[in-house]
Amino acid sequence: MADFRRWLTVLAVIAVMAFAASAQVGVANGSANSLLACNATAAGTPELRPEGYTELAGDIVISCTGGPDLQIGAAIPTTNIVIYMAPAVPITSRFLSSNGASEALLIIDEAGANITTGATGGYGPQAPQSLCTNAQQQAPGGSTCGAFVGKDASGAYEVAVTAAGGTTPAANVYQGKIGDFGTNSVTFYNVPVLPPATSGVTRTFRITNVRVPVPGGSLTGTLQAIVSTSPSQVLPVAGTAINIGVVGPAMTAAVSVGSAFQQCYPASVAVTANLVFTEGFATGFKTRVVPGGIYNGTPSSATNVLWAAEGTNTSPAIQNIPGGLYGGFAANSESGLIFPGLTGTIGGNTYTAGLADYGSRLKAVFTNIPSGLTLYVSTTSATVKTAGFIPGGTSVSPFAVLVAAGGSDATPDASPFVPVAGTTTGSDGLPAIALSANSSGVATAVWEVTNANPSATDVLTFSVYISYSATSATTTNPYGLPITGLPLGAPVSNAALSYAPEPGGGSFSTANASQGQTPTPRFAIVKTQSGPWVNINLCQTTLLYPFVTGAAGFDTGIAIANTSMDPFGTTTQTGSCKLYGYGVTVATAGNTAAQPVVAGCDGISNPLPGTNCFPIVAGGQVGTVLASATLTNFQGYVIAVCNFQYAHGYAAVTDLGIRNLWSSYLALELNNANGTPRTGVAGIEALKQ
Repeated sequence: MADFRRWLTVLAVIAVMAFAASAQVGVANGSANSLLACNATAAGTPELRPEGYTELAGDIVISCTGGPDLQIGAAIPTTNIVIYMAPAVPITSRFLSSNGASEALLIIDEAGANITTGATGGYGPQAPQSLCTNAQQQAPGGSTCGAFVGKDASGAYEVAVTAAGGTTPAANVYQGKIGDFGTNSVTFYNVPVLPPATSGVTRTFRITNVRVPVPGGSLTGTLQAIVSTSPSQVLPVAGTAINIGVVGPAMTAAVSVGSAFQQCYPASVAVTANLVFTEGFATGFKTRVVPGGIYNGTPSSATNVLWAAEGTNTSPAIQNIPGGLYGGFAANSESGLIFPGLTGTIGGNTYTAGLADYGSRLKAVFTNIPSGLTLYVSTTSATVKTAGFIPGGTSVSPFAVLVAAGGSDATPDASPFVPVAGTTTGSDGLPAIALSANSSGVATAVWEVTNANPSATDVLTFSVYISYSATSATTTNPYGLPITGLPLGAPVSNAALSYAPEPGGGSFSTANASQGQTPTPRFAIVKTQSGPWVNINLCQTTLLYPFVTGAAGFDTGIAIANTSMDPFGTTTQTGSCKLYGYGVTVATAGNTAAQPVVAGCDGISNPLPGTNCFPIVAGGQVGTVLASATLTNFQGYVIAVCNFQYAHGYAAVTDLGIRNLWSSYLALELNNANGTPRTGVAGIEALKQ
């Protein structure tokens, strides 16, 4: 599998060669004239992520045959080519200047493919990519770059040259201007069209790096492009709609929370949950550039392992072959066709045409992080790495690395690519780092995809860990409310999962209609995907006393043993119990409602143990109260909630003075609302099963 991408590269180059073999450049001298016939087709129909504001559409290829035989030295006629998106979604390709000149490109005759054709001397696919830098590509009515009919080195083919009688290949890359005919349009001005004329020879115009937004509702199915030219007789293309993209399924993400922790037992970088991201389709997770792509050599250093999948503005361009590599850049990387010869400076940053800011990023926003607890995340995904695996290399094992970690979800999404190194090791063996929560108890982690498999549905899993010190049992959980048995409306410690960056993170203003802005890529949250990331329970035991009376000449002694001191190494705990009486207060004038709850003595300010509260019970001790003292004239049942584990209860019912009646029983151990034994061991309810 490690060679999978290399094979795809070879197949892609073969495909480009097969196409270019018929895309000969120029016309053979003395050939017969005919009508120029042109047809626009989609070079690919990639799946578009429903979350993406800057999804790369498939390339549009205009192929022409026939046409008049132009005179050597004559100026080549030009036309304006306008591409419209249908439905009318705004084009979000990055602006490289303030007037709408963008990274969208038009390439003539697959320049830069470096494939031999009939013409000789470095023309067509053999020609280096050369940008038309005149103002013609940025405004209507601008000057042309100069394209004239010339001859190739053999003298057998007509080619486009920069000056009459010259031999320098004419400019073959044109920059698109967005918005002149609506936000859903991109225009290429004054493009020269040299008719191929001779049978079997084809002239091509490839339009690439067109980005569109999917969120917002307009684009829900198939994206189409409509091609218009003016003057149309120079490049006659029917205005038929061609499919250049289809909206695929959304990414799914879930939080898989592990077993509950107990407050009285410490945790040290222990796994509390797993974050699971599953791409909606096979190319939903993309690297920044196509890993393993080759152009001007491969990475010079074996230690620079992230170069191939990450790239920088100064790295050699590794994906500037028109239509090359794995069936098209749009399907397999966040970047399009990278053209280092065209850059622009926006907000003090310099951007290269076609180069995305980073690969797909995945984000988790953690909320309600309690004080006293340290939250960690793994700095890599939990992918099982095979021998020879190199992040960012040619392996297709999905992999991602942490690139941002910290407080509120603000600008970390759009920060430059700098992998965050782990500072400790989680209980599952992955490198981990602690997150710093902001004053609202919120922290964010962002991972970037550095390996992906374009032929399979990738799943990336990250670990979440917690550390805290054991604390003595209290009436409230120092690490926040327990997830288990939460009262309605109580805050939950959630992790919200999504692509990144997204508008809520503060990295960019909202909206699919915002053209030309950074960063690229950027995403919307199309559906909420979240879940609790921690489950810490109080160390408690719940006991049921089925019959308790302190009325009409009777009394009940209630005893509770704290057996957390034992020969088995159990953590010794100390706490009191709260007694909830359910029944009536017996009175001569008629029974009334039961008395208030009897609090634990560690929960009130004026404790009188055995009178107005239940005593504090240390490990290895037994606490007792009489119903006649704490539940005067009460008759019913009592539920005791004790703030320590392994509590066991006993009750004795007698007449006053213990003269004629004595009856005793063991209290029943209750499970909580979701069936989990509060003691951590099977209670009486579990024994019934």
